[in-house]
Amino acid sequence: MGIVITFGVLAAFFAAVVLILQRSYVADRNFSDFTVAGRSFGGFYQAMAFLNTYLPGTVFISSVGFVAGSGAVGIGILSIMLAPLVMYLMADRVWVWGAAYDLRTQPDLMALRFDSRAIRIIAALIGVAGLFPWMVLGMQSLGAVFHALSLGHLDFTTSVVLGVAVMTVRQAWTIRMGMRGIVISDLFQGIVAYGVGSVLVIAVIAWLHAGGASLAAVPPGRLALPGPGTPMPLLFFSLTLLPLLCSLCWPDLFVRLYTGSGIRSVKRSSAYCAPIALVFMSGLYFMAMLALGRPDVAAAPDEAWFTLTLAAGGPWLLALAGTVVFAASMGNIDATVQSSGAQIANDVLAALRRDGRPMSQRALIVASQIAMAAITFGAAFIACLPLPSLFTVALFAFQLMVQISVPLYFGIFTRFGNREGAIASMLSGIAVAGTLQVLWPVGVPWAYGLTAGTVALVLNVTVYVAAGLLLPKTAGERARLDALFATAADAGNAIRRDRAPGRPSPSATA
Repeated sequence: MGIVITFGVLAAFFAAVVLILQRSYVADRNFSDFTVAGRSFGGFYQAMAFLNTYLPGTVFISSVGFVAGSGAVGIGILSIMLAPLVMYLMADRVWVWGAAYDLRTQPDLMALRFDSRAIRIIAALIGVAGLFPWMVLGMQSLGAVFHALSLGHLDFTTSVVLGVAVMTVRQAWTIRMGMRGIVISDLFQGIVAYGVGSVLVIAVIAWLHAGGASLAAVPPGRLALPGPGTPMPLLFFSLTLLPLLCSLCWPDLFVRLYTGSGIRSVKRSSAYCAPIALVFMSGLYFMAMLALGRPDVAAAPDEAWFTLTLAAGGPWLLALAGTVVFAASMGNIDATVQSSGAQIANDVLAALRRDGRPMSQRALIVASQIAMAAITFGAAFIACLPLPSLFTVALFAFQLMVQISVPLYFGIFTRFGNREGAIASMLSGIAVAGTLQVLWPVGVPWAYGLTAGTVALVLNVTVYVAAGLLLPKTAGERARLDALFATAADAGNAIRRDRAPGRPSPSATA
């Protein structure tokens, strides 16, 4: 009877998502509609889409597992809280440039800012490489859901295969509907993941407290953060800095800024995100800390969420817990697949055309859909293989993506820097981060525990700043940047969501 309850609740949720998608289907007029949904959504839609991308299902598994297994060092609430602030500060220029120049992806904006086709290609490849591990993690999270909901009837490999199969079916709507379908379903999925999820977290905390759990019972060593006198005193600093800098580097998150109906919608969404993220993640981390002393949690930290909910409320609470993880995973996988496909079509294939002619709208959509299908099946295959610690896989993705942060943030917030510095900084950062990550997957001992990506970031910034100082801009480049930044300063909310798409951007020939 228990397995009927657990899988029945999950099936009902999945059916509701499919029904919502079927009823809301609208054919995309062009590639801009497919990638940014016509820049038509309000603040709450955007907030749920942002959270459904930024807080994937793996936060219930790898994040809770890391805290439950290692203690306070795994808590990263600061970076989660500051991400909406970064979105708020970016809103003006990113949305206005996106609407004015029909930008569809993050590399689109970087190519516009630095007037470089090479930057478009490099940023797109880094973006796809950084997103792919999260795609695999999402698939693995689905496997964890099906394994837990089966109440021991399915082994983990079979559960992953089943979860991957279900998610592959779900991608039919993502490939067909593009960004519009993702944002619409994210509203429902976000309410389930972070609304219902928060209620479940509070219920489990109350149950743990009633059973005598408290922070006073947690071993002091688990409450301490690495600092002076420890082998890796800067590890916690690095684990906090990476997610903060990466917050809007993720291409699937960045494109959320384009989908809003205006600057006010984007800023309003950041105001919604902050309190929701605070309540949800604070509760999740607190729950994991309270569970530190439980033998069943210590035996399998990555399964702590399912272990606790089953113990607290039986199959019904477990069913809701699994559905919450499924909802969060689905939104993140959808966004990852769509963003990766759009970048491959728009920023790699189109940019590499030898004849220099733009791809047709239809060709862009078809190329993106083919790429999305290939990425889905590739991630599904890898997800079924034995993998190292889920936390290590997630950290590797951060090490890659943070290398985009230097040219991205300098490029949006200042006029300092040039295309040569942007290209060299990203490539040098990726090379160093990849090498160090292979040697030291978590912290680099000779760098006092800084992660590989953080060490590489130091070189990244140095290269970018040095190039900016040693290679001054030409008069023509200064004039181009003046005009570009003036667009954001003058346009404000004057650019309407129904502005005709297709206005060409400044040249990108480097």
